[in-house]
Amino acid sequence: MDGETRSLTFTSTILDHEFDLYVYIPPNYHESISYHLMIAQDGQDAFRLGKIGRNVESMILEEAGPETIVVGVPYPRVSARRKWYHPDGEETPQYLQFLTEELLPFLTEQFSIREDADGRTLLGDSLAGSMALLACLEHPDMFKRAIMYSPYVNDTLLSKIDESKYLDTFTIYHTVGTDEEEVKGTDGTIMDFMTMHNDLQNRLKDSTGNYRSKVIEEGDHTWLTWEPDLHQALHFMFIMHGE
Repeated sequence: MDGETRSLTFTSTILDHEFDLYVYIPPNYHESISYHLMIAQDGQDAFRLGKIGRNVESMILEEAGPETIVVGVPYPRVSARRKWYHPDGEETPQYLQFLTEELLPFLTEQFSIREDADGRTLLGDSLAGSMALLACLEHPDMFKRAIMYSPYVNDTLLSKIDESKYLDTFTIYHTVGTDEEEVKGTDGTIMDFMTMHNDLQNRLKDSTGNYRSKVIEEGDHTWLTWEPDLHQALHFMFIMHGE
């Protein structure tokens, strides 16, 4: 890659946790440019398995996409992931507060990034995808774009969609795989992500400003399915509906 991938340490008082953030910086970074910001929950997986830095760089160099900085936020353990990302998680409000009150100001100090909500994209898979949408719904003044791979959907998330008055301002891309009707969760429960996808699609398809849902043939609940699709998600988000 021509761009730079680095680690950046950040301590959250709200979550009482020290993060080693993953950061991708495009080639020829310059403070005179205001960069689009992408934040990936499940950050370690997005970078290592999703190759998000390489995919974004390809979008920038080969498709003349917007200059974009990517920040991956890793979770320390599976139990914390559920507490932080689940729509009904024990610490979901604190995680949203961390995103808006700690992480965004910190990144604004570190890099030259856009400060408008349309200049920020949230990326996530499964529960991290739920968090991407939830953050847009809870803070539409800060986030208006979400890429979700096989997001977990429950009544709480659907109710928040029904209550939102800002769906027409959002740009949303989400997928599911045909082999995701019976997915075993980390707690041992079997979940039907195809039904979740359909429920979410029915809520979003007629109300969202820019929207695409996609069923991936023979796709499962892993980055082996999601990574090959990233170039299409980025094309939709930044080329077809870029700012």
